[in-house]
Amino acid sequence: DAINSASSVTRTLSGELADGQRKLLALAVSGSNSKTANPLVSHVSSGPLSHEKLDLPLDPIKELSRLLVECKYEDAFTAALQRSDVSIVSWLCSQVDLPGILSMNPLPLSQGVLISLLQQLACDISNETARKLSWIGEVLSAINPMDPMIAVHVRPIFDQVYQILIHHRNLPTTTAAELSSIWLIMHVIHSMMMTCK
Repeated sequence: DAINSASSVTRTLSGELADGQRKLLALAVSGSNSKTANPLVSHVSSGPLSHEKLDLPLDPIKELSRLLVECKYEDAFTAALQRSDVSIVSWLCSQVDLPGILSMNPLPLSQGVLISLLQQLACDISNETARKLSWIGEVLSAINPMDPMIAVHVRPIFDQVYQILIHHRNLPTTTAAELSSIWLIMHVIHSMMMTCK
């Protein structure tokens, strides 16, 4: 029953995730400090969000690897997130020193990318749970819920992640170490939501 319930939650959230990711990434790109156009992200007009896909080669790993070598972290994460394929996002997280990147000043990832990354990692928490919990904790530490670029998205995404964590916490397969991480992350999310009331 628990597995069926988890599958149902995952299916329900996957449709919302894809649409939300497109909107958040469009917001992140339009709000970035870069003065040049980003060729990796679909064009966003003043009207409704365009659903064009990225113009990436068939093997996204090669393109993402190139961006990492060039230290273009924002572009790499934006491209991975835009694909709405959590396996690619997970691969990218495993290829970088995420805590190191998130401790850089200035932060090389925009708040829009960070909140999108949080959402995608949480939606696939049942695969590589310990790693994803670690990454979620790192990403949370870099999110500024008061940032105007993401302020309207913070509460719904934090609520979604919180509910996913509650569900995963109650699964019989959750280890003691994972349970400890889940409790800590839930506490951080709760505290952050209290600051953005």
